[in-house]
Amino acid sequence: MPLIYKKTLILIITFFLLLACSETPRNLESIVDLYAEQGNHEAIGSPFNGVLLVAKNDKIVLKKAYGFYNHAGNNPLQVDSRFLIGSITKQFTAMLIMQQVEKGNIALEKNVSDYLPYFPSEKGKELTIHRLLSHSAGLPHYEGLLKLGIKQDAFLQDSLTPDEYAQLIAKVDLISKPGTEFYYSSLGYILLGAILEKVSGKSYSRLIEENIARPLGLENTGYADNNFIEANVAGGYKFREHDFFTGMFSSSQGEYLADNFRHQSTAYSTGGMYSTVEDLWIWSQAVMNHKILSKELTEKMLTPYIGGYCYGWFRNHETIIRRNPGTRTYTHGGALEGFRSNIALYDDGTTIIFLANVTPVNVIRLTQNLHLAANNINIDEFRRDLLRPEIEDDLETFLTDGGMPALREYYAEISRRAGYEVLPAQLAYVELMTLYAKAGDKPQAVKIVDELLRNYSRPDQNIMRRIGYLFLKQKFYEEAIAYFKLNVENFPYSANVYDSLGEAFREKGEYRRALTNFEKAVELAEESSHPWLNAFKENLASVKSKLGTD
Repeated sequence: MPLIYKKTLILIITFFLLLACSETPRNLESIVDLYAEQGNHEAIGSPFNGVLLVAKNDKIVLKKAYGFYNHAGNNPLQVDSRFLIGSITKQFTAMLIMQQVEKGNIALEKNVSDYLPYFPSEKGKELTIHRLLSHSAGLPHYEGLLKLGIKQDAFLQDSLTPDEYAQLIAKVDLISKPGTEFYYSSLGYILLGAILEKVSGKSYSRLIEENIARPLGLENTGYADNNFIEANVAGGYKFREHDFFTGMFSSSQGEYLADNFRHQSTAYSTGGMYSTVEDLWIWSQAVMNHKILSKELTEKMLTPYIGGYCYGWFRNHETIIRRNPGTRTYTHGGALEGFRSNIALYDDGTTIIFLANVTPVNVIRLTQNLHLAANNINIDEFRRDLLRPEIEDDLETFLTDGGMPALREYYAEISRRAGYEVLPAQLAYVELMTLYAKAGDKPQAVKIVDELLRNYSRPDQNIMRRIGYLFLKQKFYEEAIAYFKLNVENFPYSANVYDSLGEAFREKGEYRRALTNFEKAVELAEESSHPWLNAFKENLASVKSKLGTD
């Protein structure tokens, strides 16, 4: 039999074996073993490469390392290997703030300008410590820096002192009225780090060591410079799966590419710490048992505010509670170039902590499935006790499931269980309005988008692009152009949004307005080495041809 047929036969047999395995009950360890081998085929994103800890009722039931520490060196991970933990750092920053509150050095109702004299008082007076901790200060995420003209690649490699970083954030425009809505902003936690250093007179690294790591015996947790990270922390990678034909002639599932290394000073108090699963286990136990903070202030720290965010923790995160409405959790994840992490503390006594040095990782699916397995629930037999009306099929199915009244009732019940108002995710709005747009019901589709815009003051640019293209496909030109224009207003540094607006004008036959936007898309794409630059140039050439300006 020719080699190509043999390889094809092997792939087919492997597929059906994996399918058969996924239909049989599996215990906790065997599930993780499968994810380590075939995570990209099990909707985990990539073969799981990292260290995992699962505990039940204060007892560790699984602690195991999977994969490599450094791909080039081919040396394996150990259970005590250090990883960058990304935004789990926010838990530690929040704890340091609350410790200073306990000492009387910081007050939650005071603002940035009270502690950082150089911060503009008009803006700073609205940015209270409470609002920074709970992501309700109205600050943008990193995209706010891009709006200042800062290039992402350059920023990630830059070296900044805490004061320089804070002064940069002072120039960023607010995106909502402080105190009115939840908007996840790493910039707010950078300001908290700068405030900690100003109040204490000590570096963030020293504060972590003296107030958390040393008292709890965390020997592998801290914040350090680039040299320490490069020498003592696992390397970060991204996985790229082979396409079908490449896979036929390769013994591997894909290739592992070293990801860019981000300068520690830009991650700082919002995402720059390193740790191990064992240390994070000790840390989580200490937080919940208020070992390094009074019970009263611990309860304050773990109280959910707008959007279910506490101080450094999510309470009943909507993505988890929608997948399993019966669960109650404190969670937080972390993401840096080449790293993903998550810590989940369930009210039923289950703890799941993982640190991975290969991305992508489907954090929610991985955590959810491990929680089920840790509680002896067959993943394939699990059924949610609360189901959302189907919005991913067609309008008839949605209406059969109860339509909008049933959808409202579903989110009301999810909100009741979560303990805060859970809104439909932005993607859910897209799926819902798609049903009506495809059915030709433009007024109802517009109403749904209007509701999205009321609930999300700054919708994700890719969400708005999807909405715009859907209206454009239905030849609803005015609506498509309006939504693309809104995207340009919100993300004026993005080449994609100008290109989309250009396409809408081109489809409508307004070639000169299309030309203006395509030119801007190409300009921005050239500045950032955008991977779609050639496509943008082709769009530009197409309207130049129409106008006879080649």
